[in-house]
Amino acid sequence: MFGLGTRSVDVRTAQRLSTEDGYVIVDVRSKLERKEGHPPGSLHVSLESLDKRMRALEGRKVLAICRSGNRSGRAVRMLHHHGIEALNVKGGMLAWNRAGLPTKKGS
Repeated sequence: MFGLGTRSVDVRTAQRLSTEDGYVIVDVRSKLERKEGHPPGSLHVSLESLDKRMRALEGRKVLAICRSGNRSGRAVRMLHHHGIEALNVKGGMLAWNRAGLPTKKGS
């Protein structure tokens, strides 16, 4: 299903996939960045700790999100390498906020 590139979805599609299709949103930003606001129900797995927490994501469909889409793109490539279905949320939290989608403050 996935080639060498990173497959991306826009924020509205990501929200729909997370609420209707069983995808989990994984926030790969730092703990401090996450406190500023994140998608409700998302999991926090910083990019730096992703390799150590890969097992917890096995068998799940993942939507990776960061601030702008760069770190989450790297996360998606790592997840694909481990056989985990993953999509990058294009534009990250900047796009999520611009679209007026719900966020939760704190950790």
